[in-house]
Amino acid sequence: MILIKKVFFAALLTVTLSHAIHAQDNPFSVDTLVIDTKTVSYTDTEALQRQMIKDKVISKPVDEGWTVILRRILQDIAAGVIPRSEKANVNLKKYVEEKIQQDNKKPAGSNAGNSIGGEPPYANPPAPGSRGATTGSASFKKWFDDATKYSKDWKFPKVTNKYGKVISREDYLRAIIWIESRGIHKSSSGKITKSWAGALGFMQLMPNTAKGLGINANDPAQNLKGGSKYLKEIFNSGNVGKKSGEEKLIMGACAYNLGPFSKSMKSSWDTFKLNNKIPVETRSYGLKLKMSLGLQLTKDEEGLVKKFLLAKGQTVKQLANDFYSQTHGIAR
Repeated sequence: MILIKKVFFAALLTVTLSHAIHAQDNPFSVDTLVIDTKTVSYTDTEALQRQMIKDKVISKPVDEGWTVILRRILQDIAAGVIPRSEKANVNLKKYVEEKIQQDNKKPAGSNAGNSIGGEPPYANPPAPGSRGATTGSASFKKWFDDATKYSKDWKFPKVTNKYGKVISREDYLRAIIWIESRGIHKSSSGKITKSWAGALGFMQLMPNTAKGLGINANDPAQNLKGGSKYLKEIFNSGNVGKKSGEEKLIMGACAYNLGPFSKSMKSSWDTFKLNNKIPVETRSYGLKLKMSLGLQLTKDEEGLVKKFLLAKGQTVKQLANDFYSQTHGIAR
């Protein structure tokens, strides 16, 4: 049995891999996996792979292309698409077939060819299930496009990431969606994503903030619009509005988390990230934003990522690639 010893959901999954669809480089050595997900984190593919190696399901960690399958399974657990009841059955054939089809087609708008300076491949969004709303919903692209209309008025700096790609307003909105909600507005059971503080949905808007923006945070399309309108306030006014370049992007995200009127927004990012009086959550937010957008981490930032964010056995590069892949897989 493959036993995962980290956070989250309860279920026992039987995963079947069909002989008929084995690709030449398929790393899986068995047809059926049994995964005990009593405490599985839907982002921790590294823990899953360690147990797969231990049980001789794979001989070494799989490359990013095959990690997509593991990530999709864990995301579908999180979204409730894969039932969490005892001995729930999941057919891995669907996931493998989708990967092979995507590799063969290399659809327009994707980066399947990995052509921009080693840019990681984009991840698939979590499926919504019967009553859910996620970045995998059929209507999500329309919701997203409608929300980005409000970003045209952002005072947004021109910044190029480490892959040589100019960061767009759409990329920024994608990053906030991923960081805030992992792309899940509602689970397949219809339960809205809600933080301990009461923030709601894709963009994790507080009820009073949503009211001030004139939107219904429970509605997925309006939630996205609200987040985009709130980011306009952040980019165009206050202390963040006075900043420029990469620092404006990072501190804009920190303001989204901590509040744009915090006196700490006067600080530079170099001072802010090392200030122990600033909540770890907010400093981590800036680090997550950099990884999501493909901005190069400095050595001290890599140290903070290790301290604040890394799971056991995970590397900074793996986490950064995962954040980038997940972010850029949204609304494609």
